[in-house]
Amino acid sequence: MEKNSLEERVFIIAPVGQDAHVMAELLARHGFETQICDSLKECCAQMKSGAGAFVLTEEALELGSSSKFFETLGAQPPWSELPLIILTSGGEFRSARLLELVTEAAGSVTLLERPIATTTLIRSLEVALNSRLRQYQVRDLLEEQRRNEHELRQAHEQLADRAKQLQTLVESRTAKLAEANEQLRREMAEREALRRKLLHAQEEERRRIARELHDQMGQNLTALNVGLKSLLGRQSGSGLGSRVQQLQELATQTARDLHRVAVELRPAALDDLGLVKAIRALTETWSTRYGIDVDFEAGQYPRAGISSEIETILYRIIQEALNNVAKHSGATRVAVVLRCSADQVQAIIEDDGRGFDARVPSQSGNGSGRLGLLGIQERLGMVGGNFKVESAPERGATLLIRVPIPKAHEKEKKTN
Repeated sequence: MEKNSLEERVFIIAPVGQDAHVMAELLARHGFETQICDSLKECCAQMKSGAGAFVLTEEALELGSSSKFFETLGAQPPWSELPLIILTSGGEFRSARLLELVTEAAGSVTLLERPIATTTLIRSLEVALNSRLRQYQVRDLLEEQRRNEHELRQAHEQLADRAKQLQTLVESRTAKLAEANEQLRREMAEREALRRKLLHAQEEERRRIARELHDQMGQNLTALNVGLKSLLGRQSGSGLGSRVQQLQELATQTARDLHRVAVELRPAALDDLGLVKAIRALTETWSTRYGIDVDFEAGQYPRAGISSEIETILYRIIQEALNNVAKHSGATRVAVVLRCSADQVQAIIEDDGRGFDARVPSQSGNGSGRLGLLGIQERLGMVGGNFKVESAPERGATLLIRVPIPKAHEKEKKTN
């Protein structure tokens, strides 16, 4: 607390003779800041600017303005108990009356009986001023507390305002982000729907071309083969017969190739006989073509309940996986397993080829092999499926495919 001389003043009220001036000179010699008041009314006015203690005689309290003085003392703030040192002429009854009169308004009262020793007066004033100093310290602490509370309230209000602004900003950005996410979701859904339509259109076009190859060109080649066979019977003894036989063999091979292409485009068995028989036909044809043994196991697979979209995707993925094995693996044996549980279909394609380090993306086959895996991923993405590749150098490779069965398609299953 900074030292304030006004707050350390000792007010002296001694209306009789020169008592006030004598007392002021005495206290000044002992280092006290004093001020003489001619009346209690003047004392009340000076008290507002700061006071350390009052030294007054009992005669001063008998003046007409004592009630105003007591009222001013009673109006002090809670931290303040202005010390009063009253010089009395003595007598127990008189002292009791003074105490009753003063203590109701002032909490700190000291009665000194005249004549008073200088040391007693000085000591009493020192105690009074020390008490007053502690009161000022309490006042300063209370003021500091009020300032801190005010600053804290302001900080809380500012923090609340900032929090409100931040909340508004977050809500605005969240709304914009939600709108952007919704727009992205719609675009992705539209792109997915378009990809499904393209795949469906591709499969339909494959089906149409395969049917035309089988029905029209296949019939034409059959008719051509029959004609060549008839012509060969009539020209068997001539040089033309050898040429006709070559043409007949060419027509027969062309018919086989045409049938293979038609099956690869869209196997009729997939539409007519179901996924299991279509894959069995695929593996047998593939094994004959590439000279690689294939073990196919279907397990318990339902005749109904799986959408044609899922079955088409599974067929194409197995077809693509077998083509990758033929091109890149150097395998001598392949196993294809098809399984179905209550909530998903699994397909496993495993070979005993040279394998690769599946942890290194660049090792998962050459460029066409990576494109094959990308195509598998895109197809599975359309039906919520996923796949996993397990492989190691010289340890073969395994492709594990999982496709969930939509709840609407979970019906009573009939096994093959």
